[in-house]
Amino acid sequence: MNLKKSVMRYIPLVVFFISIGLVLSLWIMYIPIMRSKKVPGERKAIILCSANDFYRKDGEPDFDEGKFDNETTNWEGSFNPNGYGAVDITIPGHDTPGVVQLIVTAPATSKYVNMEFVYNWTKFYPLFKYAAYNLSAWVNITTNGWTPATIIPTGAGARIGLRWLNSSNDVVRTDWSKGIFDTFSGWTFLNSTGIADNSTKYEITQLHLVLAVEGNMTGTDMVLFDDVKVEYWFPPPIPSPPPSNIDSDGFPAQALQVYWILKNHGYTDDNIFLMLYHTNDDIIDVNAYDGISNDLTGAIIDVENNDVNSSRFKQELNVSISGSFASNIRPKDQLIIYMVDHGSNKILGDGNATFHFEADNDYITEFEFINLAKHISCRRILINIDICFSGNFLNQNSSIGLSWYDIPNSILITSTTDIFSWYWRDNANADGFAGSWFFHQFWNQLNQGQSIGAAFNFSKNFIPSGQMKAIDEIQAPLIHDNLGIKDSWGFNGNPQL
Repeated sequence: MNLKKSVMRYIPLVVFFISIGLVLSLWIMYIPIMRSKKVPGERKAIILCSANDFYRKDGEPDFDEGKFDNETTNWEGSFNPNGYGAVDITIPGHDTPGVVQLIVTAPATSKYVNMEFVYNWTKFYPLFKYAAYNLSAWVNITTNGWTPATIIPTGAGARIGLRWLNSSNDVVRTDWSKGIFDTFSGWTFLNSTGIADNSTKYEITQLHLVLAVEGNMTGTDMVLFDDVKVEYWFPPPIPSPPPSNIDSDGFPAQALQVYWILKNHGYTDDNIFLMLYHTNDDIIDVNAYDGISNDLTGAIIDVENNDVNSSRFKQELNVSISGSFASNIRPKDQLIIYMVDHGSNKILGDGNATFHFEADNDYITEFEFINLAKHISCRRILINIDICFSGNFLNQNSSIGLSWYDIPNSILITSTTDIFSWYWRDNANADGFAGSWFFHQFWNQLNQGQSIGAAFNFSKNFIPSGQMKAIDEIQAPLIHDNLGIKDSWGFNGNPQL
């Protein structure tokens, strides 16, 4: 009995140690399982569009919505036998029959045509230093029987240009559109862009608009120019008079393109912070051919219109402010920062760049942005700066050398260097989209599964409608890969964008 009692007395102690052993064994076995089920980081993005217009200046006499009221008035050229300008009700125009057109016809004595229509812009309108000018026209190469014709390429073909001259009437340079030799698809859009930048030893004081044809034509061939327009824009600060109320989808369209592509690839609205300024513009059509007439429909906008200001953006990008977007980013997350609007290198007076906000006419400097972004601790960051002078915005000086700001674990991409960046104001162009010439193509390529590196290379080599040069020659986008993964990071890549 005494032995039995002794045994019974130790049973609880034995059970206790066995239980502890089992718990420890199970815990040790569970550790690898716990490790294998670690929650992965989240994919997050902040998208900022803080303006919806391009500060277009118009409304001066005989200049309506960027279009000449009478397209033949004050043009100079050899009208006959090489061409003429007149109202011709027998010739269908680009928009409606009976519209005034400038017409080039083949000479009777020779097949070779080399002529220009020239309009002295500065004889009638002021020329603004550093303004960006855009000349556009619709062209149709046809016969008097309204069948397609071809200019034999013994010259530059049909093209339009901005010709800059100095006070001595010397030509400083001419910014040409591409030259075309046929328009078998009907009326074709051409445009040429240039800046009154006085970047040569001869100060620019005059601007001439040029419609030109060079090549071999037969006796029935005609080149028709119609709907000739001039538009011009300024970087902020904006000189008077104030911008017009022209509907301008470009900036908000570009932001919405990025938003919908992220949604298409699994980003949730909880992880996308969309700041969108689109005041007086409730219909934004990104793409003319995608069957979607309003890309605002269904978009979840976190901050809208007048609340999209500099102080709010700085707040959301500040990790030290509780409840801000940046304060909720974790070390295992990845982040996309996309910013589109106007940029300037004039405001600070030292050549450094600023990013503009329409709502409060304020800005964030490159120093402020860098000091906020570099404190965001996450696995990797893709930063897209889509403004004029955007390369300057991410570089420590305006010489745009190798002095990129240090943002750890990042890929930095800009639409340009320290010069203007170009955009389609709406989708009424041959490219069929509203937004950035560079970043629209870049995000299209990402959407199709390309890596960041491949998308960048494709986009910088893209030639916009009406241009002779690739984007890389027009505005020179930049990329800086601190991570070394640009050729593998994409929506279908490893890591996954």
